[in-house]
Formats: sequence, structure tokens, C-alpha cells
Amino acid sequence: YLFRQLIYLLFSIFVCSLFLYLSSENLKKNYKVFFYFFLFLLILGAIAGKTAGGSTRWLSFSGYNIQPSEFFKLFYIVWLCAYLDYNKNNIRRIEFFIVPVLWFTVGAIFLILQPDYGSTAVLFFMTILMLFIAKAKYIHLISTGIIGSLASVIVFILNPYMLSRLKFFEPCQDYGAIGYQLCYSLMAIGSGSIFGKGLGASTSKLFFLPAAHTDFIFAVLAEELGILGIIFLVFIFYLFFRKCFYIGNRALRVDLTFQGYLSYAIGIFITMQAFLHMSVNLGLAPTKGLALPFFSYGGSNYLASMLSITFILR
Repeated sequence: YLFRQLIYLLFSIFVCSLFLYLSSENLKKNYKVFFYFFLFLLILGAIAGKTAGGSTRWLSFSGYNIQPSEFFKLFYIVWLCAYLDYNKNNIRRIEFFIVPVLWFTVGAIFLILQPDYGSTAVLFFMTILMLFIAKAKYIHLISTGIIGSLASVIVFILNPYMLSRLKFFEPCQDYGAIGYQLCYSLMAIGSGSIFGKGLGASTSKLFFLPAAHTDFIFAVLAEELGILGIIFLVFIFYLFFRKCFYIGNRALRVDLTFQGYLSYAIGIFITMQAFLHMSVNLGLAPTKGLALPFFSYGGSNYLASMLSITFILR
């Protein structure tokens, strides 16, 4: 894992160095090209991708797996921010408001087909929040929220497996089946106590806790670093969120609407994923596969997170 992650790191640095030469204005001008390209890859991954762990969301190239949904989420945000900039004077009109909702729905259909409910939820809340920041009408936002909530209820009802995951408040009652991951996650977090067992000294990751390097890496960090280490981790994401909003505010003051919206959106995007990942590991949300940005193993999420930082720097 370490060797492959180092390769992902070097590759991410290389790709991000190329994007440093792409100005934010050029990113804005080509927002449709990026969006349609990664939407195509998302559809391709959902229909003809590689299946692992019950999910079909990877495309394989020369032995390496690419997860298109990670890049689709990022460039959907770029598209959304550019669209809101170009239509900032018309977003209160329903014919302009409905466009981001329709494109989100298209992406959500193929995310659910994988299935990837965590990413769908993140993009839904992202869309609502960015439309709110763009000063869309409250009645449109509330109606969209209600329709989205009803749609999610229908998806849960039609998927018994997702219904079984709603038992996350008492996972150890179903220790041998659906509650196995969360039960071991809570035991790992509890065993870390205040100061933790020391970096690399986790015992839960030794074939006890499934997906310890991806979906449940927060539990491993809590076991190794303790409560103090986790508080520091949360503080880092808080500083990132605050800095993104600070940059966004400054951009909007000088009429750089796209740059301001994008800074807001990336701050919300990264911290929301981190919050949901931690919530799942702590048993505060249903178990789902959602990476912890910058910490979970995997090249696609790592590169997407690094690109997010690159866009902020530009």
C-alpha cells in the first residue's frame, strides 16, 4: 500500500503542476468540456466498469483502477460554479434554477447505479448550498429539498440492503452481519483512549477492521493517535474550511464571482466528505463507502483532493 500510495502522490503532484498553468479564467471557459468528459467516464464506469465489493465504479488501465466518480464530483462543482457565475442575474428564475438540478439528477442516476449513495448525498447538499449562496429563491430551494428527500426515501425502500444499514445506532446487536464493520470501528476508536497506542501500533487494522485503509481509516487514526490526535485532525479540516471561505469572500469583493463560488464550494466539498466519513466511523450515519480526503488510500480520491487545492491556489 505504501509504495502504491507514493506513486499516487508523485502522479498527483505531476498532474497538479500542469493545472497550475491553467488559469481560473481558462478553467471557467472550458467548464463544459471538463464536465461532459467526466460525465462520460462516470457513465462508462457505471455501465462497463470493474466490480469490486458489490460496486461497479472503476475503470482499469494498465493494472491501475480509476474511479471516475471522484473526478466527476470535482468537475461537477466547477461546472456548477461557472454556471452560477454566468447566470448570476437570472438564477432566481425557475428556468435557470432547474438546470443544475437536472444535471445533478443525471449524475445521481449513474452514481446510484454503481451504487455510490455517499457521493450522491454529498453532491445533492453541495447543489442546494451553492444555489443558496447564489441567492436562489427560498421556495425553489425548499421544493428541491423536499423532492430530493422523497426520492432518497424511495431509493431506500427499493433497496433492502440500504434499509438494513439504518440499524447503525446499535451495530453490535447484529455483530456477525451488517454491524460487523461499525462494531469494530467503535472498538478501535474506544481503545485509542486519550493519547492513542502510537502511530502504526493499531491492532484493529490487522484483518479485524475491514477497509481499514480506506472507508474506516478514521477509526485507525483514532486508535493510534487518541482523542487528542483526532481533535487536531478535526482542527486541520476546520482551518481548511475557514481559509476557503476567507479566499472566497475576498474574491467576491473584487467581482471574481466564479473564483469566489469555487473557493466556497471546494471548502464545503472537502469538509463535508471528511465530516460524513467521521460520522460513519463514529456510528452517527449509516455505513457507506466515503473516503477521508488526503488520508484514505486510493489514487482517484487523492488526486481529486490535490486538484481541489490546486484550484484554490489558482
